[in-house]
Amino acid sequence: MKANLKINLPSQWLHNFPWKKKKDHKYSRGKLIIIGSKVNMTGSTILSAEAALRVGVGSVKLVCSKKTLPIYSSKFPSVLKEEINNLNSFKKFVIREKKSIFLIGPGAGSNQLTKQKTKIILKNTKFAVLDADALTCFKKNPKELYKLINKNTIITPHIKEFHTIFPTINKKYSNYQKIIEAKKICKCNIVLKGSNTLICSSQGNIVLNKHTSNELAVIGTGDVLSGIISSLIGKSKLNNFLACCAAVWIHGDIAKKFGSGLIAEDIVKGIPNTLKKLKNGKFTRKRKR
Repeated sequence: MKANLKINLPSQWLHNFPWKKKKDHKYSRGKLIIIGSKVNMTGSTILSAEAALRVGVGSVKLVCSKKTLPIYSSKFPSVLKEEINNLNSFKKFVIREKKSIFLIGPGAGSNQLTKQKTKIILKNTKFAVLDADALTCFKKNPKELYKLINKNTIITPHIKEFHTIFPTINKKYSNYQKIIEAKKICKCNIVLKGSNTLICSSQGNIVLNKHTSNELAVIGTGDVLSGIISSLIGKSKLNNFLACCAAVWIHGDIAKKFGSGLIAEDIVKGIPNTLKKLKNGKFTRKRKR
């Protein structure tokens, strides 16, 4: 392990964790906008939305189409919905909601429409989390993405997505070296997902998360992680880097406790128990490296 590479521990972020307070209400807890998926991938955004609500964001609004609105309405009644069917209306909506947190990518489809929506979000809002298809849609011109992302942006690629948006980085490098090279290219927060996830801040601080489980190698778990991250950033919450560290640790802890047979829905269900233990100080003592 590199001498300057820290291990992700609750002691690094728990003292600033945004617990709900007595005076809080749904508006003070922040608002998350999740850009809805393709009609056959609505489960992705439902997983992200439920994870975010369970971790503590005040409200979640799903941007949906005429085709997906009935699905979201029947499957997830507690989430707000906004039907938008063209890019002009989408841009007006984004500008109106510019103070919200935006998450785009889960189930979106790696296509021109997703690319245009991602560009609108990055140009008109402060906090954005880009996952999956919101990254790979820039495959033909990743430099276009580099120019748009900044210190308030979080990208969450797994290794294949990473090389799609950073094609010039040598695949033979270690993941540690890869994330260092990526940081030279773009000034954002990077969560490089894997068996041991690496988290890099926009300033270049790097943390290794070893508190995890091989059971996370299953569809949908990344959608849950993006929802957890999105719920922890914004005004009066964790900074982007610490939010990523906390989310990755929580995500991994639930998987470790569950054991074999884990699916993404199990992580969502496990969030309250892990939060309870964190709040009760069960994980405050540093573990041996």
